[in-house]
Amino acid sequence: MNDADLRKHTVVDEGIRHYIDLDRYSPSPDTLHSWFPMTYDEAAHRWSEDSLHAHGIGPWHALKTYRKLIYAFDQKDVEAILRLAVDLAHYISDLHVPLHTSANYDGKQTDQTGIHALWETQLPEAFMADYDLFPHGSRVHWVEAPEAIIWRSVLESHACLDSVFSFELATRQSFAGERIDAYVERGRTRQLMRSPAFAAAYHDALHGQVERRMVAACSRVSSLWYSAWVEAGSPVLNAEAPAPSTG
Repeated sequence: MNDADLRKHTVVDEGIRHYIDLDRYSPSPDTLHSWFPMTYDEAAHRWSEDSLHAHGIGPWHALKTYRKLIYAFDQKDVEAILRLAVDLAHYISDLHVPLHTSANYDGKQTDQTGIHALWETQLPEAFMADYDLFPHGSRVHWVEAPEAIIWRSVLESHACLDSVFSFELATRQSFAGERIDAYVERGRTRQLMRSPAFAAAYHDALHGQVERRMVAACSRVSSLWYSAWVEAGSPVLNAEAPAPSTG
């Protein structure tokens, strides 16, 4: 199964690979920046492996996946390369979502339930056509320290949380007396989400935050793919498409 989100329902511990609740470790950004990057073994020694699993292991698992991708390139295992490249893109992209760095990931602690789907799904689906995900072209960069860039992504996302929550609250207040939820058409289904008017007002309040996080994710994913290939010795791969799965 190639979809990491679908694997959450069938693979033990898959869910914890998509996030890290940094606010469970410290409310202070300075403390977080002084601790991380930290290796998984160092973190397990400091807080115990049970604690790490309780609060998510996203950055550590993304780095592990990156290293597996290097090995797949080294072995010229095209099937594994494709699978791991997709997984790495998923994990890195998730870590660029601010709400994947907080225990208050869906706003339940602040009476803002539904904010996760709003930020991560509804806003991109509504405004993606206006985004420029590669403003500097399709260039990739050699990543000398993959662990550092992964943790930089996480800490950047975490720093966005104040705006994520405060602007949603301010938007709620501006809609006082009006409904903020509505059934929204998504493909063949209708889902109860924020109303299009609310989503547009919130998107405006964020001043491009969603687009900026997506731009950073696209740049870093592509650069990590390239760097994994270089780390493996820049192997020449068979250009033929893999045979379609019959399973």
